[in-house]
Amino acid sequence: MIQQAKINSFINSIKDTAEEKRAAISAETQHMLDSETAEMEALAKKAADDYINAKTASIKLEAGRRISESASECRKKVFSRRNEIADKTLSSVAEKLGEFTKSEEYKAFLFGCAEKILDDFGSGNVTLLLRPEDMKFEAELEAKFPNASVSQDDSIRIGGLKGINSIVTLLIDDTLDSRLEQQKRWFEENSGLYISMR
Repeated sequence: MIQQAKINSFINSIKDTAEEKRAAISAETQHMLDSETAEMEALAKKAADDYINAKTASIKLEAGRRISESASECRKKVFSRRNEIADKTLSSVAEKLGEFTKSEEYKAFLFGCAEKILDDFGSGNVTLLLRPEDMKFEAELEAKFPNASVSQDDSIRIGGLKGINSIVTLLIDDTLDSRLEQQKRWFEENSGLYISMR
């Protein structure tokens, strides 16, 4: 009986030791599983975050590109429309200027421009440049302004004249063409049809 009690005690001791080792192994295994799971979760989260960030950046880039293209198209349309409006407005002005060049007042205007140009130059050899249609005033201009010569300039389309001083090689452009072009620039600046570059 004593022998049996010793055997039972020994078996119980082995069982207790085995149970302790099993519990220790189970705890260590659980700790390893928890650690590995946490590491895998961290890696999965980082991979997901990297993927989301890359996709978000790609979407933002594509959206930015589309917005930029759309804004560029809109600016082109506004530029085109503003130019259409300016051309339409200024073409009717050009027509009225064309009518003015056929009136009696035009001759006085032309001679006034010549006088102003000659006053601005002061002295020297001055050549007054006229459009082909205004060469009919050549003799009268040379008679009124004997220190000036008159030549034809095919680049003047509407009317008015230019003056060149050969001594200082200076050109004064007092044509209706240049005045109309200045009005076009004024129209673009003051029409209220602004085009933002944002």
